[in-house]
This record gives sequence, C-alpha cells and structure tokens, in this order.
Amino acid sequence: TWFLLRGFLTIVTESGTEDYVGPCYVQAPSGAKRIIYAHEDSIFVNIHLNPTNIRDIDELEKYTYAESYEEYEQWKKEYKDEKN
Repeated sequence: TWFLLRGFLTIVTESGTEDYVGPCYVQAPSGAKRIIYAHEDSIFVNIHLNPTNIRDIDELEKYTYAESYEEYEQWKKEYKDEKN
C-alpha cells in the first residue's frame, strides 16, 4: 500500500501510466516496479510489512526494497527459504 498525502505525481508501471493527485492511496502488488515523476512538491508514503520486527534500519532497508529486478528475485528466493 502507498499513500500520496499531498502533491501531483505521474507513475509509470508495467501496466501503464497514471496521474495521481493527493490525498489518495493505492494497493500495489508486491514487487511492483515503478518510475515516479513529481510534478510538484509531494509527500509519498510507502507501507511495507515487517513480519520479524526488524529494528536495525540498514537491515530493514535490505528487507523492504531492491535496487534492481535481479536483486528482488534474489530476495524472493532467500525469503522463501527462510519461511520454509
């Protein structure tokens, strides 16, 4: 889930391009890739699960985002192994 609390964004995903004006929220699928263009100062909040209650910010960042699709695929593989 993400929230646009204020502002105007254009977001490009694999599904297409959409404009958003805050306030609004969107239920985005896990692993969604997006490019965001802010037309004006905006406040965008992205909500992530933290099922193991990670408190270390560096570890939490590793858990919640990937800098490439390959990194995301590797995370999925490792996370699936942890759950089994």
